[in-house]
Amino acid sequence: MSPAATPRRRGRPADPQKREAIIAVARRLFLEHGYGIGLDAIAAEAGVSRQTIYNLFSSKDDLFAAIVQESSDLITAPLAHLAPGAMPHQVLTTLGESFLHKMASEQTVGLQRLLIASAADFPGIGPAFYDNGPGLGVARLGDYLQRETAAGRLAVSDPRLAAEQFFGMLVGHTTLKRILRMQVSLSEAEIRHRVDTAVTTFLRAYSPSPATD
Repeated sequence: MSPAATPRRRGRPADPQKREAIIAVARRLFLEHGYGIGLDAIAAEAGVSRQTIYNLFSSKDDLFAAIVQESSDLITAPLAHLAPGAMPHQVLTTLGESFLHKMASEQTVGLQRLLIASAADFPGIGPAFYDNGPGLGVARLGDYLQRETAAGRLAVSDPRLAAEQFFGMLVGHTTLKRILRMQVSLSEAEIRHRVDTAVTTFLRAYSPSPATD
């Protein structure tokens, strides 16, 4: 599945507000009732027809993908709105804080618990989650690292692997502990410490080597 893969259809343009309303209702109902809830229930709650959902999303998996991508867009917003002249330390710090705040939210943890509970019965949910969530974040960060390497500000030979490493350093076991209900949340001080440590370690590993005579 390609990220943000909503097929184009002929006819009147999609109503953005209606689309957002369906996504919001589906997210809530998935978290409350599980992935087995039908599109008829989602349509009724959103005040639209089942056909309207199919006009906007090709399947339930596609609707779930849109929910996940919305979260991913918020996490990676620092990469989409770079300030002129922003250096890697600043960009990665802002991204890291955005990532950890979003990962600590009840909504994100709920989606991960939903994934674990539903993946065996609904095989499409796993690819929908990864391609539009973690995979999309890694791809976007990898593109940024590649551009910064071309500009000489970083020296990253495998941008996608480096992106995985950066997100891995940030999250550690925090997500696992939240899913297992062993840890409630990270404090602001803990988030800053995690981000500072990850950014410092990452830049030490991937900064360009000093020029030699």
